[in-house]
Amino acid sequence: MDNQLVTLQLPANLYQKLQLLATEEETSPADTISRLIINAEQRKAWLQNLAALRQQIQADGGLQLGNQEERVERLQQIRQEIFDTEYAHLY
Repeated sequence: MDNQLVTLQLPANLYQKLQLLATEEETSPADTISRLIINAEQRKAWLQNLAALRQQIQADGGLQLGNQEERVERLQQIRQEIFDTEYAHLY
């Protein structure tokens, strides 16, 4: 690991929030910043994967959901099937 140190200037209120967060996590401010960076990198990777998936779906012709009327009709069918499966025996 790189042992070089860098001085970072933060507004006092931001540093207080960082210190509070570090105290709650029982860690140092540097470890808290490290965790936040890791979380941000994971979120960025997730969003990139989501964008790639959306592009692939679009390239493959979309989800073929039909128009709104067809979707509503299909949802009503699904709801009825669930009712028939789960609750019809009670009546």
